[in-house]
Amino acid sequence: MTDLGSQERFSRVSPQLPLAWYFDQEVLEIELEVLFRQGPGYVGHVLQIPEDGDYHALPWEDEARVLIRNGRGPELLSNVCRHRQAIMLAGRGNAGSNIVCPLHRWTYDLQGGLIGAPHFPANPCLNLPRTSLQSFQGLLFEGRRPVAADLGASAAWRDMDFSGFRYSNTLVEQHDFNWKTFIEVYLEDYHVEAFHPGLNGFVNCDELRWEYGDWHSIQTVGVRNALKRPGSRVYREWHERLLAFDQGQPPRQGAIWAVYYPNVMVEWYPHVLVISTVWPRGPGQCVNVAEFYYPEEIALFEPEFVAAEQAAYLETAREDDEICSRMHRGRRALWRRGVEEQGPYQSPMEDGLMHYQSFLRAQIEPLLRARGD
Repeated sequence: MTDLGSQERFSRVSPQLPLAWYFDQEVLEIELEVLFRQGPGYVGHVLQIPEDGDYHALPWEDEARVLIRNGRGPELLSNVCRHRQAIMLAGRGNAGSNIVCPLHRWTYDLQGGLIGAPHFPANPCLNLPRTSLQSFQGLLFEGRRPVAADLGASAAWRDMDFSGFRYSNTLVEQHDFNWKTFIEVYLEDYHVEAFHPGLNGFVNCDELRWEYGDWHSIQTVGVRNALKRPGSRVYREWHERLLAFDQGQPPRQGAIWAVYYPNVMVEWYPHVLVISTVWPRGPGQCVNVAEFYYPEEIALFEPEFVAAEQAAYLETAREDDEICSRMHRGRRALWRRGVEEQGPYQSPMEDGLMHYQSFLRAQIEPLLRARGD
């Protein structure tokens, strides 16, 4: 495990990415192969499917695959009927004992086996493709990375404990910028004071601590002024709900922001856990999927707490969207003119950004060189 603490590790050669990497289709194809298809491959959390028969269709795949709990535990199934390729299950719910295509009533068991094809003299034996999963803290992954080895030595990752929590809801947002820009903004605290009045009144980035591994980073920030001076009207409501729930006691810290590379963000706030993933849709488009989890007491009996927390979260998310959009437009303008510009890193507030960009270069540059670029 690495502790940067300063810019010494990156003082000789800046790991900042060439501007073309935010717009080039060939770079995106390499990223999809080495980072997404060969990476951890997050698909959901066990709390999304707590009971047998529960399913949760993956929103970033247009529901083409579905997380389901069957006799084997959580598994990932294709949600595309083998007859005429229709999407079968929508959103989330409980399928009962079978998955039935609404078009022609082809019927599959919960492990994907075809058990009925009306008006066919014999079973065509066309089963749904099935993927076994690995789990860490209830997070489910389909990929090749050894997740427990990547994250298990980190005490901060182990603190992301979902015990006693319930899944609440998912928010999906489309964005017109490169997917890496989203992660880069998440991994630097330099903009918080300038651009996030609400968040800056909640967290104290002067108390920033970093932790690093080969495939992850974690930032922990303090709580600001015992939550006595909210930075926005929306955050005032969140402060009040949080302090009321905790009988006036401020939280032990403001937030923990963890990233499992390339695209999985797990966020701890007081009595809140958020799993956020960003997925490429092209060099200049991406989709962000944010899943919200709360302790059972809050999820079941404190709707005002949930509403206030998510309103604050969304206020900051809208501000981050503007940051990313401005960066994307500026980079695109320079790229179109054939100008290459990068600025310095601020340490320690942008140390995590340095770590991530160094990781990306190590993964992508060898393949670009092999292609002769």
